[in-house]
Amino acid sequence: MQNKIKILPPALCNKIAAGEVVNRPESVVKELLENSIDASATEITLIVKDAGKSLVQVIDNGAGMDEEDAVNSFKRHSTSKISTYDDLENIQTLGFRGEALASICSISQVEMKTKTDEADVGTSVRVDGNEINEVSKTNIERGTSIAVRNLFYNTPGRRNFLKSNNTEFRHIYETFIKLAISNPDISFKFVNDDKTLFDIKQSAIDERLRDIYTNAITDSLIPVNHESSILKINGFISKPGFTKKSKQEQFYYLNNRYFNSKSLNFAVYSGYGDLIEKGEYPNFFLFIEIDPTKVDVNVHPSKLEVKFEEEGAVFGFIKNAVQKALKEADLVFDVAFDNKIGFEDSSESFRHSHSKAYKQGKDFDATQTGTGGFKKNSTDSFRSKPTGKGSNIHSIFEAEKRRDETNIDVSDVIDDIQSNVFEHKKKSETESFNVWQYQNKYIMCQTETGLMIIDQHAAHERILYEKALKWLESQSSFSQQLLMPINIKLSKIDYQIANSLKEELQSLGFNIKLLKDETVEMNGIPSDVKIGDENKIFQELIDQFKEYELKLNLDKRDNLAKSFACRGAIKTGDSLNHEEMIGLIDKLFESEMPYVCPHGRPTVIRITTEELDKRFSRS
Repeated sequence: MQNKIKILPPALCNKIAAGEVVNRPESVVKELLENSIDASATEITLIVKDAGKSLVQVIDNGAGMDEEDAVNSFKRHSTSKISTYDDLENIQTLGFRGEALASICSISQVEMKTKTDEADVGTSVRVDGNEINEVSKTNIERGTSIAVRNLFYNTPGRRNFLKSNNTEFRHIYETFIKLAISNPDISFKFVNDDKTLFDIKQSAIDERLRDIYTNAITDSLIPVNHESSILKINGFISKPGFTKKSKQEQFYYLNNRYFNSKSLNFAVYSGYGDLIEKGEYPNFFLFIEIDPTKVDVNVHPSKLEVKFEEEGAVFGFIKNAVQKALKEADLVFDVAFDNKIGFEDSSESFRHSHSKAYKQGKDFDATQTGTGGFKKNSTDSFRSKPTGKGSNIHSIFEAEKRRDETNIDVSDVIDDIQSNVFEHKKKSETESFNVWQYQNKYIMCQTETGLMIIDQHAAHERILYEKALKWLESQSSFSQQLLMPINIKLSKIDYQIANSLKEELQSLGFNIKLLKDETVEMNGIPSDVKIGDENKIFQELIDQFKEYELKLNLDKRDNLAKSFACRGAIKTGDSLNHEEMIGLIDKLFESEMPYVCPHGRPTVIRITTEELDKRFSRS
């Protein structure tokens, strides 16, 4: 009888392991950059072509290897980082598993050139799908150069799972940034498709952040320094007035290793307390130092997860560190004459609207505070009064009444609603309907059969999403021309995204020009964007697009439409008057799918009078 249990050949084992270590070009970039950092390099160059699919090359001036070490480095479980179990319990390097090069060369064509200080000449090793084809001498300066070509060439199924070049490049960019931030004592150069994106020199951490990000981000940072007998944290957090709607610039490092932790993210938010609203996210760059024996970094091959011996204590420590930093920054509320509230510190004053403060005072009219999100002169403004035949919401109320009388599910009458949604009644009837706003978040509508509750943000998202899709399809929209052009300074990656979306942004109504030095000149904005928020809306649109691109597999236009709807829609806290609420309801039920927002959340729920009677034990 033939044996069922087989010992797999090394080449197949390496391809299986590669599935854990290398899932996209970014994985190759991460492993090679970490090897260069562990080799004590002070200068590192990253070269990428075709989003890493054709070439990923990393060149460093690190310690280098002799011929024997160079050949052995391609074998599985070969490493210079650890040799005993005690070393595994006390990891001080970024790499340690000894799997990276073996996994990479099993699914690509690799050429390594390397030289030590002691050697007169260097060593060149060529590997193709785990087969060492050539070992020879070569002229090279001290250090190592590794070129990885044609990733997944021998596993085409894996290659087919790769995303677009823009998406794959984004992942590479994010990894490069993470490592460049945590190693300011190393000079980094990044060349993408023969164009130099970064050429940053050795510097202090604050200067490194300025080399990577815009002044708007770096100027908003305040230092964090907190220390105990076993734990130390330093870095930067953003001032409360400079929160964002996305989590793009949030970085944790443990003993200089980047890692993810949702619970520790929440520790930072908890440190801010009531200084930030729910759904607002601060930027932070935090470096934690702890005894390596108190933490396990050997949790997953990606090395992005860690386990603390006492995570609760770390949570409290970080929360206290953030509270201490905010207190030492001497932030105070400053009520300005324009009824806006911001923050001020002793070294640098600035003003930003802070919605939390409005809750403590009287309600402001949207036209006074600018929070309403509507424009009097916009062609699509919800301020325009119902004329002639009244409001569309009566069609919805009538459909609800018919449903209750016949016990038919709402899905059975949707077509009837859509066909009759344009039937109107008299204006006087529209104005007599009881419509009001609850907590500047929900629109409450009394109907003949109960109560209809509309999420104002989700409803406006649905409206803007469908409108944006039509604009992108027709490549035409109404653009409000600005009296004076506005210049917006973007980060390098944001500028690249704006460049790749230039035609689509024009279709949405953003009249922009791309200038030098990552600057965008804006001459016009979409009709649904509130004048005065151009900078903020445009940056949030780019941020949201990036977030969706990394997390969701969306078509570019669908991604942009969703991003525009999410960032352009009225927000929680925006005060609406009666006409705006009626207009919002009208336009919601004119849309093709009024019952959910673009992300699948409900826009409207209904509570019947019968259900309320049951709740109060009325029969």
